[in-house]
Amino acid sequence: MPFFRGLATKKLFSSASAERRKKEKDCFLKNGSSVLEELLALCDGNCRIPIRYYTANETENAIHSKSKMELPDVYMVTGLLDNRPVLIRFNRCQFNNIHQDIAITAQMSHLKNVLRLIGCCLEFEGPVMVYAYVEGISLSDLLFKKGNINYLDRKSLLWENRLRVACDVASAIVFRHTEFTTPIIHREIKPHNVIIDENSGVAKIVDFSSSISLPPGELEIQDLVCGTIESLSFN
Repeated sequence: MPFFRGLATKKLFSSASAERRKKEKDCFLKNGSSVLEELLALCDGNCRIPIRYYTANETENAIHSKSKMELPDVYMVTGLLDNRPVLIRFNRCQFNNIHQDIAITAQMSHLKNVLRLIGCCLEFEGPVMVYAYVEGISLSDLLFKKGNINYLDRKSLLWENRLRVACDVASAIVFRHTEFTTPIIHREIKPHNVIIDENSGVAKIVDFSSSISLPPGELEIQDLVCGTIESLSFN
């Protein structure tokens, strides 16, 4: 696969500490195999991987701002990679399947209603995801955070805009249900996992770590209850 081709010869581990280089390499091998496994399961080995790989050193050097976007289990900070602004996402929940998140998001990044993944770093214990930058706010903050309502926010809360957000989210859900080898159920569609682009007003789904695939030919599957208390979803 193009994503992994040539990585063995690339100078991936450029930090000064030999101990750190070893840890980065171990993390890369472990996380890389997990992402590849998820990709194979997702598309029967027939999938494209339109994202690039960043080293730990590149990722750390890219962070140039303390500006961040808070989501329940992750936080994103702004950065600069390849001379373009990005959002760098760090996972805070060890129970999230971040490898699956990378695999699924990579296959959906061409959709306008999914936060576009442009790359990842696998050299940390918890893989880091790099998204195209958007000036955004979570739907949860927009709806529920006190003191966060200015003129533009009030405009965003008009009913016609709420309906557009619902249609944006539904569009991404339909894609996951129909365009993969087996339907993928998100299981945690909630306001925290929807980001509103403040420039365009477009809703973008983020975080597919709780998703599950239906077995071929099946319309349902039994599994552990998944989701956030008072926000359980099975879509």
